Amino acid sequence: MGSRRRNPVLIIASGEELPAENRVWGTGGWLPPEQREALDWLTLVRLQGWAASVARQNEKDFHTAFDGGNRIVIIACDPDTLGEERIIQISNRAGTECLLVLARAGAAGGATASLAGVARTAESFQGRSLNWSGPGTPASRHCRHPLEANRLEVAEGVEIWATLDDLPVITARRIGRSIVATLAFHPGDARDTDGAATALLKHLLTSGSPGLLAWFDLSKTLVLRMDDPGGAQNIYSSTWCYPKLGEADWLEMGAELRRRSGRLSVGYVAGWVDDGDPSRGTLKVAGEAPPRLPGRIYDTPLVQYYDLAGNAPGTLHDYVSEYRGIQALCVEGLADVELHGYTHMHPDPAVWANAPDRYEANRWYRELGREARETLASLPPAERPLALGTAAFHSYFNTHPTTLICPGDQWTDEVLARALNLDLRLVSSYYLALRDENRFCWAQHVCAPYLDEPDSAWFDSGLPVVGYFHDRDVVLGGIQWMTDCLDRWQAAGARKFMDFRELSAAIDRRLYLETTSRGLRLVVSTEGAPPLVKPLSIAIRSPDEPLPSNISVVVNDRTLLLPVESLGQDIGRVTIPSNDISYAR
Repeated sequence: MGSRRRNPVLIIASGEELPAENRVWGTGGWLPPEQREALDWLTLVRLQGWAASVARQNEKDFHTAFDGGNRIVIIACDPDTLGEERIIQISNRAGTECLLVLARAGAAGGATASLAGVARTAESFQGRSLNWSGPGTPASRHCRHPLEANRLEVAEGVEIWATLDDLPVITARRIGRSIVATLAFHPGDARDTDGAATALLKHLLTSGSPGLLAWFDLSKTLVLRMDDPGGAQNIYSSTWCYPKLGEADWLEMGAELRRRSGRLSVGYVAGWVDDGDPSRGTLKVAGEAPPRLPGRIYDTPLVQYYDLAGNAPGTLHDYVSEYRGIQALCVEGLADVELHGYTHMHPDPAVWANAPDRYEANRWYRELGREARETLASLPPAERPLALGTAAFHSYFNTHPTTLICPGDQWTDEVLARALNLDLRLVSSYYLALRDENRFCWAQHVCAPYLDEPDSAWFDSGLPVVGYFHDRDVVLGGIQWMTDCLDRWQAAGARKFMDFRELSAAIDRRLYLETTSRGLRLVVSTEGAPPLVKPLSIAIRSPDEPLPSNISVVVNDRTLLLPVESLGQDIGRVTIPSNDISYAR
């Protein structure tokens, strides 16, 4: 398709950020804004459905990475460190192409300030009222927390596109067909302070770009994630003991999801570990009583365990019934399973089975963290937890997982590299890691509050939110607990409930809108994305010509003629049908 279509966005990073040799960018924990400026932009761009390339300001072959093929160029570092030669390159391209060039304000007298017609001053100010008056529909946002920005010196002829309490915070200078946009604030600082800053930057990218554009709108989306179905940790851990949800419970949850046209990601544990102690409980596997061997692993969907003298005497843990219920939801397209480790326990189960504190210490129920690193490294690749869990998913659910949910939120970069090798697309912790080619990139502004913590503030950014919980919550609180939580999220603004498979099916596709001799054409490439499980809505913008009533959409080797729904002015929406709207894997 050519480099222009593959990488419509170029991100210029500092020499310290985004090392090319790393397969994971970010840590999954909180990083200060100055250490993730380029990463923040990269993940924001990816969530819109755009491919991006990265050029580092100190690379010897910078000019090669920078040569042509982009529609948006983001200077994601201190612009005053970029150097006059780099700014001249950017200026030359802006003068001959149709680009949106975006950067923080530079110091007076510098090359960046000269290019943008704007310089930052030493004086800062705070405000709460953000107003957009640039291209597209005017928009106003009230920040819940005061944003801080630098006062700007704006040259004559430079447009003011956004203000904070009536002072300019986004300006635009026109150079030929291009736009040079300038920010009066550090984007990471502003986004950390208030979600409205993220929404403003999204608006700048989608409305301020002078060329054709297509993107995903994931605003007011709640991704539902339930951890811990399957596995034996709920039997053995003295602090986390509860029975399993049965088939009837799952069907009742399915009715709640169906009522909301939603989907649920089930973080399933496919390997069940036997402690080998018949005095604590009786075990059946596929209806038979096997010999009790400490550390023996069985397929969870076949297990029934009756507690005799453990943490909950008299309790039946019926994983067979649980499996039937989960599978019923999967078949109906209401849920899908995702990889929550393999056993949720130490990767050498025999070591756990012989430990005197095996029922009390939480560390035994952390399968992929640093304490397990040596054990994991000693195992053949096919016998490591992620490989075994994935194989079990193939056998029992006829599916390949899209997402890794690490037990106890503990992992190493080596574990994430193995997840990449197994073709997983996402990693869900408190933050979300997105796959970009053969690398995971942590998105620090896609967060996972607990499901019983609904708040409209989570949706201020216009990015998806992950609402996570455990099957234990539903066991203890009943289905009504989940119903009440979802009702409260809807009251807080949630308009769509999806799972990770539906999310991956969207953001792992790349969008490119172009003009051909026959009119507008939308190109949607899969880039390893799973098949659509629901119709996919895509926003399109054509600033220079009216939107047609129908548009040609190329999806891999298929060409569709689809209607365009007008959303006002130069923006419309196209919806791509799934292969099977009721269910598709």
